[in-house]
Amino acid sequence: MVQVTVFDTPELSAKLRVNADRTVELPVAGSTVVSGMTPQEAADAIAKHLKDAQIMIDPRVTVTIADYATQQISVLGEVKNPGNYLLLGPHSLYNALSAAGGTTEKAGSDIVIAHLVDPQQPETIHMDSPNYSQLQRLTNVTAGDVIYVSRAGSVYVLGDVGRPGEFSMAAGRRLTVLEAIVLAQGTNSDAALSRAAIIRKTDDGTRIIPVDLKRMAEKAEGDQVLTAEDIVVVPRSRGRAFIDATLPALTASAAGSAIAAMILLVNR
Repeated sequence: MVQVTVFDTPELSAKLRVNADRTVELPVAGSTVVSGMTPQEAADAIAKHLKDAQIMIDPRVTVTIADYATQQISVLGEVKNPGNYLLLGPHSLYNALSAAGGTTEKAGSDIVIAHLVDPQQPETIHMDSPNYSQLQRLTNVTAGDVIYVSRAGSVYVLGDVGRPGEFSMAAGRRLTVLEAIVLAQGTNSDAALSRAAIIRKTDDGTRIIPVDLKRMAEKAEGDQVLTAEDIVVVPRSRGRAFIDATLPALTASAAGSAIAAMILLVNR
C-alpha cells in the first residue's frame, strides 16, 4: 500500500494498493507501473505519467509506503529453526537463513530454492563453493519462495576400529577411506588390514570394493574418495568375532543388503 500525494491537487492524491500486475490505479490518470521501484522512482514515474497524459504540466509527486504486503518465506531442512518467516522489503538468501537461525552441523552441500514465480525450475546454491558467502548475499528471495537446506550424507566405518559408527559429510565435505578410519579412531592391533573393503550401494545392487589399508597407509596404493552411504569394513583376523562386533553397530541407514554383503566378505 502506497500513499501518493500530488502537491496542491488532492483529487489526484490517494492511498493505493500495488496490484498483482505491478501497477497502481491513479485517480483519473489510470494505471502506471511502480512495483520494484524506490519511493522516489515511483514518484518520478507517476509524475511522468501525469505529464504524458496531459493531466498536469509540472506535477510534484511524493510517494511513501503505507504498508507492506505479507512476504512469507519458508525455510526448511537443516536449519536451526525451520518454519515460515515474514521478511519485509527486498531480501537475500543470507537474510532468510539468518532468520531461521542459520544452518545446523548436519547441513549438506546444497541449498535448493523453489521460487514462487517458477517452481519447476529450482535454483541450487552449493555451500562448498569458494564464493559461498558472496552467493548468499547476491541470491534474491521473494514472497512465496521455499528454501530447503539439504542434509549431509554419511559414511560408516565398521569392524575392528577404535570407534565404529556413522560419520557426517557436512557442508559437502569429502571423506577418503583413510580419513574415515582416522575419524573412527584408527584400526585395532588385530585388524586384517589387507582384507578391508568398501560396501557401496548402486543402481545395479551392492558392490564390494576390496581395500588394502596397509598399502594405502604406506602410499603404495592410492587413497579412495568415499560417496554418501558407503560402508568401510575393517575385518578382524578372526571372522566370527568380527561379525559379532560389527552387526550391532550397523545403523538403520546402512542396513539391508549390506549385511549380507559383509557376511560374505568376512567369510571369503
